[in-house]
Amino acid sequence: MKIETYIKRIKINRQFSQSTIESYTRILKKFDEYIRTNSSDNRSLENTEKLQLTDIEWWISSEIEKWKSIRTCNWYTICIRNFLKYAERRYEKVINYKEIMLMKESKKKVEALAESDIEKLLQFMKEDSSKDKLTKTRDYTILSILIYTGLRVSELCNIKVRDVKKELQVIGKNHTLRLVYLFQEHLSLIKQYLYMRELKDIDSDYLFCSHSNNTKGKQLSRNSVEKIIRNAWIKAWISEPVWPHKLRHTFATNLLRRWWNIFYIKELLGHTSILTTQNYLSATNNDLKKTQNLLKEPAQEKDYEVEELIEGNESNIFNDYNLYQNYIWKIKLKDRLPNNSLKLKS
Repeated sequence: MKIETYIKRIKINRQFSQSTIESYTRILKKFDEYIRTNSSDNRSLENTEKLQLTDIEWWISSEIEKWKSIRTCNWYTICIRNFLKYAERRYEKVINYKEIMLMKESKKKVEALAESDIEKLLQFMKEDSSKDKLTKTRDYTILSILIYTGLRVSELCNIKVRDVKKELQVIGKNHTLRLVYLFQEHLSLIKQYLYMRELKDIDSDYLFCSHSNNTKGKQLSRNSVEKIIRNAWIKAWISEPVWPHKLRHTFATNLLRRWWNIFYIKELLGHTSILTTQNYLSATNNDLKKTQNLLKEPAQEKDYEVEELIEGNESNIFNDYNLYQNYIWKIKLKDRLPNNSLKLKS
């Protein structure tokens, strides 16, 4: 089976994203080239009958020797297994692809930026004198949206002008639709950027597009966004490396540090499983140390008025989960209370 045939099929049937399709194409062609070069009997990936299990194992070993990570090599293995699985469904003779095992990955530490570094990045992008005003406004808007919404780069690049509103609808992984909430500052920046773009006669359906002469108006690519963030990191003299997905980690971690409900964070990030969100939100050592140090402090009691909780501003109460539980409990007991108030521990 030809690689091109498989790629067309998964593009139609599996509805993978464009970046996933490109990744499959690149990996399968790379493996096919390795087999053709290193085999003596004209073996290839397209001729699945002659393919051997050792071909895959030796190729993965050669990639590890090139300092490829275990996670990357496991992704290579998954692509090849899926290709062979599809070939088997087409009644082609293939090796037992189930014997191709994945390597055990060490748990990856989630890295997030310090708030001081976030301020430095934003300040540099706002004052960067090496760019014209239009490009500077675009890049600052991109950075601010990534930091304060947790968008993926692919989701950011696919935003169209007609979709821009305070409650922004984006299509994430597996073509799932979710809401992303923009701040008023973001809407003002976007309005300013689009006005400046119109003055330069740059027309594009996409919110963020290229300004250069050769590609004017074309959708801004994922690599372009990564380059923007990387350049800002280098020129802002930030010690820790910065890349777009790290800003997503930072968004989630900062919400966790402010004691947000992890289920709300899961929805904001667009995860299908809470386990994925837990991987993002690993607490730092400083957070754990501060939490443990609370044991040294004397316990404090707070007084809450029942009528204040029930008739007051509930929106403020719901920001604290413990207060929310007390609120529900007091509503249930309101009819039994002899007086209008009751002292509770928070």
